[in-house]
Amino acid sequence: MKQNLTIILLLVFTSLSFGQDFEDLDSYTVDEFYKKLELERGTLDKDGDEIEYVYVKTELDNGDYKIDLTDGDGDLYKVKDTNIFIKFNGYFGYAGYSTECILKVESFSSTVYKLE
Repeated sequence: MKQNLTIILLLVFTSLSFGQDFEDLDSYTVDEFYKKLELERGTLDKDGDEIEYVYVKTELDNGDYKIDLTDGDGDLYKVKDTNIFIKFNGYFGYAGYSTECILKVESFSSTVYKLE
Protein backbone atom coordinates (compact mmCIF):
# COMPACT_ATOMS: atom_id res chain seq x y z
CA MET A 1 0.00 0.00 0.00
CA LYS A 2 2.83 2.38 0.91
CA GLN A 3 4.51 1.65 -2.42
CA ASN A 4 1.29 2.42 -4.34
CA LEU A 5 0.89 5.73 -2.48
CA THR A 6 4.49 6.67 -3.30
CA ILE A 7 3.97 5.91 -6.99
CA ILE A 8 0.72 7.91 -7.08
CA LEU A 9 2.37 10.91 -5.40
CA LEU A 10 5.29 10.71 -7.81
CA LEU A 11 2.92 10.73 -10.80
CA VAL A 12 1.00 13.70 -9.40
CA PHE A 13 4.18 15.74 -8.82
CA THR A 14 5.51 14.82 -12.27
CA SER A 15 2.30 15.91 -13.99
CA LEU A 16 2.31 19.16 -12.00
CA SER A 17 5.85 20.01 -13.01
CA PHE A 18 5.41 19.18 -16.72
CA GLY A 19 1.73 20.08 -17.07
CA GLN A 20 2.27 23.80 -16.52
CA ASP A 21 -0.61 26.06 -17.51
CA PHE A 22 0.74 28.56 -20.03
CA GLU A 23 -2.40 30.77 -20.01
CA ASP A 24 -1.06 33.01 -17.23
CA LEU A 25 2.27 33.65 -18.99
CA ASP A 26 3.12 36.32 -21.57
CA SER A 27 3.18 34.61 -24.98
CA TYR A 28 4.96 35.52 -28.22
CA THR A 29 4.37 33.94 -31.65
CA VAL A 30 7.48 32.76 -33.48
CA ASP A 31 7.87 33.95 -37.08
CA GLU A 32 10.91 31.83 -38.02
CA PHE A 33 13.77 29.79 -36.58
CA TYR A 34 17.30 30.35 -37.87
CA LYS A 35 20.66 28.77 -37.27
CA LYS A 36 23.91 30.68 -37.50
CA LEU A 37 26.45 29.27 -39.93
CA GLU A 38 30.07 30.36 -39.64
CA LEU A 39 31.68 30.99 -43.04
CA GLU A 40 35.21 30.43 -44.27
CA ARG A 41 37.62 33.32 -43.86
CA GLY A 42 37.49 35.62 -46.87
CA THR A 43 33.79 35.08 -47.71
CA LEU A 44 32.26 38.23 -49.21
CA ASP A 45 28.75 39.65 -49.38
CA LYS A 46 27.17 41.18 -52.50
CA ASP A 47 29.00 44.48 -51.90
CA GLY A 48 32.39 42.81 -51.59
CA ASP A 49 32.56 43.22 -47.81
CA GLU A 50 33.94 40.32 -45.78
CA ILE A 51 31.33 38.45 -43.71
CA GLU A 52 31.88 35.90 -40.96
CA TYR A 53 28.46 34.21 -40.76
CA VAL A 54 24.94 33.98 -42.20
CA TYR A 55 21.58 33.00 -40.74
CA VAL A 56 19.63 30.25 -42.54
CA LYS A 57 16.05 29.16 -41.86
CA THR A 58 15.72 25.93 -39.95
CA GLU A 59 13.04 23.81 -38.30
CA LEU A 60 12.86 22.37 -34.81
CA ASP A 61 11.27 19.13 -33.66
CA ASN A 62 7.82 19.44 -32.09
CA GLY A 63 7.84 19.62 -28.31
CA ASP A 64 8.15 21.85 -25.26
CA TYR A 65 11.62 23.18 -24.44
CA LYS A 66 12.88 25.17 -21.48
CA ILE A 67 15.18 27.80 -22.98
CA ASP A 68 17.06 30.96 -22.07
CA LEU A 69 16.84 33.77 -24.62
CA THR A 70 19.38 36.54 -25.10
CA ASP A 71 19.44 39.50 -27.47
CA GLY A 72 20.90 38.67 -30.88
CA ASP A 73 21.67 40.65 -34.03
CA GLY A 74 18.91 42.95 -35.31
CA ASP A 75 15.46 41.45 -34.66
CA LEU A 76 16.84 38.02 -33.71
CA TYR A 77 16.96 36.43 -30.26
CA LYS A 78 19.53 33.73 -29.48
CA VAL A 79 18.63 30.50 -27.70
CA LYS A 80 21.46 30.50 -25.19
CA ASP A 81 24.13 27.78 -25.55
CA THR A 82 22.94 26.85 -29.08
CA ASN A 83 23.31 28.20 -32.61
CA ILE A 84 19.52 28.66 -32.89
CA PHE A 85 17.95 32.10 -33.25
CA ILE A 86 14.29 33.15 -33.16
CA LYS A 87 12.48 35.94 -34.98
CA PHE A 88 9.07 36.89 -33.55
CA ASN A 89 5.94 38.13 -35.36
CA GLY A 90 5.62 41.00 -32.89
CA TYR A 91 7.69 42.76 -30.27
CA PHE A 92 9.32 40.47 -27.68
CA GLY A 93 11.23 43.21 -25.87
CA TYR A 94 14.63 43.32 -24.22
CA ALA A 95 15.97 39.85 -23.37
CA GLY A 96 19.30 41.09 -22.02
CA TYR A 97 21.78 38.53 -20.78
CA SER A 98 19.13 35.88 -20.19
CA THR A 99 15.34 35.52 -20.07
CA GLU A 100 13.91 32.16 -18.99
CA CYS A 101 11.21 30.87 -21.33
CA ILE A 102 9.28 27.84 -22.49
CA LEU A 103 9.33 27.24 -26.24
CA LYS A 104 6.35 25.26 -27.53
CA VAL A 105 6.98 23.97 -31.07
CA GLU A 106 4.00 22.58 -32.95
CA SER A 107 3.50 21.55 -36.58
CA PHE A 108 2.24 24.88 -37.92
CA SER A 109 3.03 27.36 -35.17
CA SER A 110 5.44 27.96 -32.33
CA THR A 111 5.09 30.08 -29.21
CA VAL A 112 7.50 31.35 -26.58
CA TYR A 113 6.21 31.89 -23.02
CA LYS A 114 8.20 34.15 -20.67
CA LEU A 115 8.71 32.59 -17.25
CA GLU A 116 10.05 35.78 -15.65
